[in-house]
Amino acid sequence: MKFLQISDTHLGYHQYGLSEREADFYDVFEEAVEIAIENKVDFVLHSGDFFHTSRPSNDVFLKSINLIQKLKENKIPIFTISGNHDRGSQVRDVSPLKILESFGLKLVEQGSIEHEGIVISGLKYLSKVSVRKTGLKPILEAILEKSPNKNALNLLMLHHEFQPFFPSSGLNLHEELPDGFDYVGIGHYHIPQKPFKVRNSFVLYSGSTEYTAYNEKEENYPKGVHLIEYDEGEFKYNFIELTRKRPFIKAEINEDSIEESIKNIKKLIEESLDTRSKKPVLILKGKIKDISPKELSLLIEKENILENVLHINYLLSRVYEENIPDISFNKDENLDDKLKELIDDEYLQKKVMDVISTLRTFESIDEVKSYLKENIDILEI
Repeated sequence: MKFLQISDTHLGYHQYGLSEREADFYDVFEEAVEIAIENKVDFVLHSGDFFHTSRPSNDVFLKSINLIQKLKENKIPIFTISGNHDRGSQVRDVSPLKILESFGLKLVEQGSIEHEGIVISGLKYLSKVSVRKTGLKPILEAILEKSPNKNALNLLMLHHEFQPFFPSSGLNLHEELPDGFDYVGIGHYHIPQKPFKVRNSFVLYSGSTEYTAYNEKEENYPKGVHLIEYDEGEFKYNFIELTRKRPFIKAEINEDSIEESIKNIKKLIEESLDTRSKKPVLILKGKIKDISPKELSLLIEKENILENVLHINYLLSRVYEENIPDISFNKDENLDDKLKELIDDEYLQKKVMDVISTLRTFESIDEVKSYLKENIDILEI
């Protein structure tokens, strides 16, 4: 038996508001599909966050259907669960993934199905509130109890926050995972990990197929998929790096030698273009005191850096010599006016308003928290 493990494809993510970034997420998923076909796998396991949102557009659905049907044409079923991004947003709502079931995707939300003598189990993302009292173990034990074939190999898909990767989650995999699952493929954490054992279970954190937000921890970890073979009672593992992902390049800005910093950045990007088929996203970090983000942007534009990158993500922190002013304000005050009073830089004003406008679109604090965990870079101005 041979299968491909993937997770967190986030199809439909319009990162930075760019159509090119949305296309990147399809590119790497299509590459994963081709890897599955080339290796003649028996099936694909996807551990959640298939979509980036619980309300995908019609275009996102059509592109996703094309990828699913490519697998179906090669007689490769794909099994998945809902992650925190693509689960139904309301209590009585259903996951958008249900729509893809007619085209070949098999959704296993909280239970098990038997496939050619193998049991494939799944548990969709559950919020902290819903698992706070009992944890996951009773739910997983109930799934095992209702298994259609208790003597068969049992593969489990999860999309949850486990320690130590999510320190405040309160969930420890060694405590929550009951005996009975032979293989556990976990999504949600975007950095792939080498497989390890929890008692008799072979456990693998898949990682994401593309970068949804800049995270320094991800710099040294490639994006890829996992080819798993089960032979003679053993799981054999092979990581396959995805080649169609867009490169992210991090560079530092030193205000004391700003011109030299920019020239070094330009050289770094030009060197990367020799080996890359896609223009990189430039992550620009540093501390600024006297120069404004707008002035920095003009200096970068002057060096023709913009023509060689898809996007520049400014993760700059301002150094204040004086005390930071009081930012409290009356709810009746105009927020735009208050920001202009507090921030004398137009670029920063717009950046703050963009963040506030984005956060205002969510219906609950839990949704805001979830979004900020996945997009922490928007807070670094």
